[in-house]
Parts: sequence; structure tokens; C-alpha cells
Amino acid sequence: MSNADQNQTDPSRDEQLFIQRALAGVEKAERYQNIRRLIISILLIGAALQFAFRPTSPELKIEATIIIFVGLIAGTCTTKILSLINKNTKDILQAISTRRQM
Repeated sequence: MSNADQNQTDPSRDEQLFIQRALAGVEKAERYQNIRRLIISILLIGAALQFAFRPTSPELKIEATIIIFVGLIAGTCTTKILSLINKNTKDILQAISTRRQM
């Protein structure tokens, strides 16, 4: 085995440290995202319920209701995409870390 091949298979200490820090950062971001998603969901549901039980007025027709539901759907999709990105990043970093430790 040549020296170059050996260097490629042996993980450097800096590389391991980088992977560990990246994993910690992704886990922290995932926890923060879950808390943020819960709080925003509660606020959005409260706003939607408050709007739904308001007395109707001539200015607020079906357009306002559609805008609220489109906003709810957009917010839900955005948080789902962000949580999938965090999950996939975490999985990739864990796979790299496991592979490097072997």
C-alpha cells in the first residue's frame, strides 16, 4: 500500500473534529427547528381560529380565507422541507463519521 493510499484511509483528527462539530450543529438546529415549528404552528392556528370566528364583514369575503389557508400551507411546507434537510444532513454526517471510524 502506498503512502498516498494510507493517508486517504486514515482520517485526520481535524476531519473527525469537523464532522463532530457539524453533527452537533445539525442536532442543535434540528431541536431549534422543532421548537420553532411548534410555536409558529400554535400561533398560526390561533390566528386562523380567531379569524374564523370573527363576525363577517362585507370587506372580508372568500379571498381573505383563501389567503390565510395558502399561508398556512406554505408555512407547513417550508417547515417540513427544512426539517427534512436537517434530517438528511444529520444522516449523511453520521454515515461519514461511522465510515471514518472504521
